Amino acid sequence: MESGGLPIDSGFPLDIIKSLPPYEDFIKRKNEQDDDDNANEEPQHQFTLRIYSLGDNTSIMSMEEAIFKTAGMCLSQHQSISLSFVPMQLYHTKIKINGESKVGLLLSGTDGRIHLYLENKDNPMRWEEESVRPYFPSLSSLLDSNSNCVSILEIQEINDLKIIAAGCQNGILFISIMKFDIETNEYVQLEGPSSVALFCPITSITIFSSFTSEVNPSDIHLLVTCAVEQAIVYCVLCSHVMDVDWDGRNEIIIGTYGREMLIYKQEINEDPNSIISFKLIHQQSFTHPIYSINGIYLNQDGIDELIVSTQYGVHILQPNLNKAKEVLVKRLKNLEKLRQEYHHLESTVVNDNNNDITLIN
Repeated sequence: MESGGLPIDSGFPLDIIKSLPPYEDFIKRKNEQDDDDNANEEPQHQFTLRIYSLGDNTSIMSMEEAIFKTAGMCLSQHQSISLSFVPMQLYHTKIKINGESKVGLLLSGTDGRIHLYLENKDNPMRWEEESVRPYFPSLSSLLDSNSNCVSILEIQEINDLKIIAAGCQNGILFISIMKFDIETNEYVQLEGPSSVALFCPITSITIFSSFTSEVNPSDIHLLVTCAVEQAIVYCVLCSHVMDVDWDGRNEIIIGTYGREMLIYKQEINEDPNSIISFKLIHQQSFTHPIYSINGIYLNQDGIDELIVSTQYGVHILQPNLNKAKEVLVKRLKNLEKLRQEYHHLESTVVNDNNNDITLIN
């Protein structure tokens, strides 16, 4: 993969909203330290949530134009929300309000709460904080417990299911599964909420399926990583799932504090009762620890790019276009072969029908 960079201040996780026409938002969490001139006082720490919007013309914008426009907005137009807590993870999801689908930003912090910010297109500021309880009642019991401080949150809608997974600082993994009810037009509790004690600290959670096509509920997996293990080879900070080789099967991408990005592919086994295993197919080194990995469609070439957020910048990895061309040509040849076989079969059926009509006459 080829990479490009977007230098941004150090020490932040990254979240990107990639399908919100007419808006395309680039969101990051940033911390600032304001030094007081008085040496006798403690330095004050102020944390902010900054949201950058690329505007309405992203569909005709190249990747380079988007990068430079975002970099320019770092110094000019953006929404800045002051935070009274230390932010930990930023996540976005869609929420239905009165039948209208809106985007919500979920931000966990050291205050033990999950803060919800909803977009308001009628308000120039666009994002306002709301209570999380009316929209995520299954998280109420988790938020009510003072012993649970949510550090990682993952929400996925797969077919008619909504799966919520939350990782706490004390190593508790919280899981809730809801099913969409056609009659009420809302999600109802199907399983859970339930919790299990794993390890601490939990650094990332990813809900995924082995295949990129239609998902079977029995083929839904949960990837959980932690930063502390008995034998530390790589301190895992983040993870992501996407199809990197365009074979219809998802790969697991791991980002580590040791500045390595690791890509694992599931080994194919015909036995349905066998243990799922993965093998390392790609490894790439960076100059700084990797805090976040996301896939996003950037430059209108039909292929997703990989966004890697490190301690001192954002790297954009583009796929190998020569390999992409080979895969595309191979699939076009297969489609042409299938088309010819179909026409041959169709002509054979027509001839057989004509022969039957002749015999009847």
